[in-house]
Amino acid sequence: MREQTINRMFLNRIAEGGDAVRYLVPGGMKWEPMTYREVGEAVREIAGGLMDLGLARGEKVAILSSTRVEWPLADIACILCGFVTVPIYPSNLPDQVEYILSHSGARAVFVEDEPQWNKVAGARGRLPELSAVILLTGGPEGKEGTIGLAELRGRGAGFLAARPGVLEARAEEIHPEDDLTIIYTSGTTGPPKGALIRHSNIAFDVTAVLEVVPVPRGDVMLQFLPLAHVLGRFEHFLSFDAMVVTAFARSIQTVAEDLTSIRPHLMISVPRLYEKFYAAVRAKVNEEGGLKKAIFQWALSVGREASGRRQRKEPVGGWLEAKLSIADRMVFSKIRGRLGGRLRFFVSGGAPLAREIAEFFHAMGILILEGFGMTETPSVTSVNRVGDFRFGTIGKPLPGVEVRIAPDGEILIRGPHVFKEYYRDPVATREAIDPEGWLHTGDIGALDAEGFLRITDRKKDIIVTSGGKNIAPQNIENLLKTDQMISQAFVYGDRKKYLTALLTLSAEEIAKWAAGSGIDGREPAALARDPRVEAMMRARVDALNRSLAPFEQIKKFVLIGTDFSQETGELTPTLKVKRKVVIQKYGMLLDALYEKD
Repeated sequence: MREQTINRMFLNRIAEGGDAVRYLVPGGMKWEPMTYREVGEAVREIAGGLMDLGLARGEKVAILSSTRVEWPLADIACILCGFVTVPIYPSNLPDQVEYILSHSGARAVFVEDEPQWNKVAGARGRLPELSAVILLTGGPEGKEGTIGLAELRGRGAGFLAARPGVLEARAEEIHPEDDLTIIYTSGTTGPPKGALIRHSNIAFDVTAVLEVVPVPRGDVMLQFLPLAHVLGRFEHFLSFDAMVVTAFARSIQTVAEDLTSIRPHLMISVPRLYEKFYAAVRAKVNEEGGLKKAIFQWALSVGREASGRRQRKEPVGGWLEAKLSIADRMVFSKIRGRLGGRLRFFVSGGAPLAREIAEFFHAMGILILEGFGMTETPSVTSVNRVGDFRFGTIGKPLPGVEVRIAPDGEILIRGPHVFKEYYRDPVATREAIDPEGWLHTGDIGALDAEGFLRITDRKKDIIVTSGGKNIAPQNIENLLKTDQMISQAFVYGDRKKYLTALLTLSAEEIAKWAAGSGIDGREPAALARDPRVEAMMRARVDALNRSLAPFEQIKKFVLIGTDFSQETGELTPTLKVKRKVVIQKYGMLLDALYEKD
């Protein structure tokens, strides 16, 4: 990134892009192209409309919407005007929406549709600073104090026509250390904290990432992550600077189909999607059985051997290369074809990725580059590179970023990408950033001799057994989730003699197994209580336990037939488990496993 501010980057890329395609926008089963020129026209009109509403530079504007093209258009418009964007998840409850609007002092908010508008309307009387609500889809008729996007754009066009050069002049006033956005954390342990991020933070991070993971101009990237999350937002900034084509997925449920239709060159995701792909391939192979399963297992063993050599930077030659060519033609190319057939690589972030899953995909010719970041380092601190990767790690720190390990194992970070502060929370800011400028991440990890960073777990999530063993639950949970019958796993056992687990069943896989075992017509909740299912799962857990140390093994478990979800509160918008919520809901079930001891 040549520029020092995000608004200048946007203006330059729009000018450079012209009639090249910037976005692919879903409409039914087709994607309509939107050029840089069209993006420029839209964001100018939205920006002019916001200025016509009387908003001043530095004021806060919230966006309450799912991932759709109007989201970045509104965001870019705010940035060009010097406003501070405040993203809000559409899955947030009304009281959470009200808290963020109130705490940030938002003067305006973009809302996606009527359900999101209702969340704001119900709190409007308690939000004296909120002066404008802009509806992204549908008409504003009957919605007091609301303006539609089309009307806002019309007002903006008139405002700019009467004031030539006003937007460009505003953009020139913005400096690298100016505030860009406030991103609120999930707030699982109390009210969410708003991380205040500057232009310079994002500009540094985008530049550093593209230096080590270059992306060819014109490549296609499939975007489905929530733009309210720092990783989804960073993905958009990076793709705009790199001038790749962003294709918006129709929804998170259609990502697998959209991969086939869009045929992207790269995609950034959280591990949960790769876990589902892994489980789907495994399930399909087991379902086909016989010769096809044997061929797949042979091909996978060949692919794993070749993958090992590539990881060690050894040549894949001779007889192994010949076998790999056959395996690719018979098996792997077909799987890659279902993912579009053009993938250069996947990127994984937001949570730890199981090493088994990364190695499984690499054996089939699909590289997953795992990285690490957090809201307070928006968004990347370290990442694996295409020619320099190590599975089970989060790669090497970016150029210009310092990482050290504290005496208690906590990962500390210092660099130009570290956020400014928690908005209106100086105490939390001092707790996060020490006087020497080191950000205390709350993650436990280690750096190896070659500089690869590895995360063990969240500091607060480490389990200490009654025998004094320190155990990282996420590693065990990732192992358990490699079994196709297990959708989610939650390991428990702090101050206990041994570990137990809460396992949610894959509704699709358990239904297939039940039908094949003559147990028809049973709902997942009933199957979770069936002794035959428990016996089957006991055997599967025992098999997984064999790859764990004795003190890490799951001695007992409880099955539940309903999966974790955002709607029921156990998952964050990026599909990470909220441990405190799970303990609150299911702690009694888990504690009961110890009662007979």
